[in-house]
Amino acid sequence: MPLHPQAQAHVEMLRELNPPRWEDLGVQKARRGFSALKESFGYGPEMHSVEDKGLCGLDPDGVSLEVPVRIYRPTNSGAPQPVAMFFHGGGWVLGDIESHDTTCRRLAAASKAVVVSVDYRRSPETPFPGPLHDCYVATMAVAKAAADLGVDADRMAVVGDSAGGNLAASVGLLAQHAATVNLKYAMLLYPVVTPHFDSASYEAFESGFGLTKRTMKWFWSNYLGRDVEEKSEHAEPLADLLRADFSGFPATHVLVAGYDVLRDEGLALADRMEAAGVSVTRENADDMLHGYLHFAGQFETGVFGMRALGQRMAEALSSV
Repeated sequence: MPLHPQAQAHVEMLRELNPPRWEDLGVQKARRGFSALKESFGYGPEMHSVEDKGLCGLDPDGVSLEVPVRIYRPTNSGAPQPVAMFFHGGGWVLGDIESHDTTCRRLAAASKAVVVSVDYRRSPETPFPGPLHDCYVATMAVAKAAADLGVDADRMAVVGDSAGGNLAASVGLLAQHAATVNLKYAMLLYPVVTPHFDSASYEAFESGFGLTKRTMKWFWSNYLGRDVEEKSEHAEPLADLLRADFSGFPATHVLVAGYDVLRDEGLALADRMEAAGVSVTRENADDMLHGYLHFAGQFETGVFGMRALGQRMAEALSSV
């Protein structure tokens, strides 16, 4: 499948401008540069309410944390609504609740679910498992306070794009051992899966298509707190998802982009989950680049795609 015309135009623009890579800018400049791409993110629909607050709880090690979140309510309904925990992408290094505001608004509008976007601590300042623990604490806190928040803890999903997809899957794994939450659905959007860089899609799209192999090695090194230039055979399964046991995991939708270094590991994750007995659906946006849903200001497919994903999640949660 050839690249979508808008994706092709983006690739040609990158080749012409040859902007510095995130890893060459360094963490702080890269974060500012990423946040400055607001026009590329587009603008989302109005919500009934948007609220910033802190959620408190104990992480898996028993440490008390307060985690900032942003809560999107698409409608004013008196009945408890389904809820989706959203974990943003950016390689665990870039991005925040502001950069993914449009994405969350579109997801909430399409799904009619309350979306809770988690502003987890980022790497390298907070390496693994700190970001994951923040996402877990926020998820447990929402389930515990469901009545006060006006949400239905029996209709809860975890959603994440890119590195956020990795966090969503890992939160789902941790939640299996928690009595206070019973996740019903997971949506992993072109997820980061494993700190290995030798798949066919890594070789085919190593550079020149937005996200590069070199950038992914930088992201992983920041997240794991060590150099990953060589393959890591002993990464924690809550980071390297191809080493995790997904038995008992909730129904999951895995989306990949056709021209993405992460494409093949996303499909491998879906295969691993299915082999463990998980009900998995797969979607390949085979003419698109990594991040097209988030950069929907550039890619109309991102707008249509998020609308379809929200409707898919609404159907999954309405059947509970």
